[in-house]
Amino acid sequence: MKKKILNLGILAFAAALVAGCSDWTEAEPNNYFEPRPAEYYEQLREWKKTDHSVTFGWFGNWTGQGASPVNCLMGLPDSVDFVSMWGNWYGLSPEKWADKREVKSKKGTRVTICFIVANCGDQTTPQSVRDNWQANGFASEDAAVKDFWGWVDGDQAAIDAAIAKYAKSIVDTIDKYDWDGFDFDYEANYGSPGNIAGPNLGDSGDPETNRQRTNFLTFVKELGKYLGPKSGTDRLLVIDGEPQNMHPDARDYFDYYIIQAYACYSYSNLDSRYEKLLRGLEVGDDEALKQMVTERLIWCENFESYAADGGVTHTTRDGQTVNSLKGMAMWESQYGYRKGGVGTYHMEYEYSLAGHSIEYPYLREASAIMNPPMK
Repeated sequence: MKKKILNLGILAFAAALVAGCSDWTEAEPNNYFEPRPAEYYEQLREWKKTDHSVTFGWFGNWTGQGASPVNCLMGLPDSVDFVSMWGNWYGLSPEKWADKREVKSKKGTRVTICFIVANCGDQTTPQSVRDNWQANGFASEDAAVKDFWGWVDGDQAAIDAAIAKYAKSIVDTIDKYDWDGFDFDYEANYGSPGNIAGPNLGDSGDPETNRQRTNFLTFVKELGKYLGPKSGTDRLLVIDGEPQNMHPDARDYFDYYIIQAYACYSYSNLDSRYEKLLRGLEVGDDEALKQMVTERLIWCENFESYAADGGVTHTTRDGQTVNSLKGMAMWESQYGYRKGGVGTYHMEYEYSLAGHSIEYPYLREASAIMNPPMK
């Protein structure tokens, strides 16, 4: 097995931070909403900059206000590294602005927007273009949208320019609302094919098949000028859904590959998905690439359906029976590399669960497994 050699200075620094701030990775602290000293939050923000497996989630039903923090980003566990907003990411109320600003500045939690991209113009085409296509003389809504972006079927130069314009509109939206990046929900074979996502080519994880997705690659490269590890901006570009089926040349443009391993009953299912990801991204026998991909891999469970039990019943590699989110946190690569982290879909559904005295009990437990508190 390959083992990563850590710089001892960095390791010591990270250990000191965790030792000093064990509360945020504790599974059961006393009171998550009590006031904290400024030093606590300073150390928390610094710890989130260290090399560790992250805690993530898609957050919905956001209001930024209310008697209970269930609909507020500030109500999330301190250990959450970044969040993708599932809806409600534009037209922000003053309460949402304040909530987002506080969780970013105080806890160092990064917040991205998330939506499915199938076709050029998804989510950022002005509604008037879609509503008035007949009045404006177009044969269909699709034709009106293509005209707005400058897309001309069969003219690759025009298509590339339209894709660049669309990618920049997403970045402009991120700038306008002060988000920390974009979560590209990519589901070409799961029901959302299109002129950017590409056709439904099957969930094979075959890199040669996926090289047909040339518009996808153009789109990702355009986003990569402003977001992600190639941009130099420290703003996130992540992909969820089907990272194993994307154009393999897009591999280096993403900070994380998020896999929706919903209703995951055993480690063998995770191993199978992992191997498909490595195959789809053309990792081969390159150990450096294998390490990079593994450290960017985030497993996620569906808490819209399974929050009450922390997932489904899951069998670990060593034969333990646990909830599936815990199983994902316990999962380790067969090759010895650290995973990117774990997360949940509709994480807010775990805020208050019958039989539990704390909020987000399963997500806190998973975070503590990956990053054990040091006493």
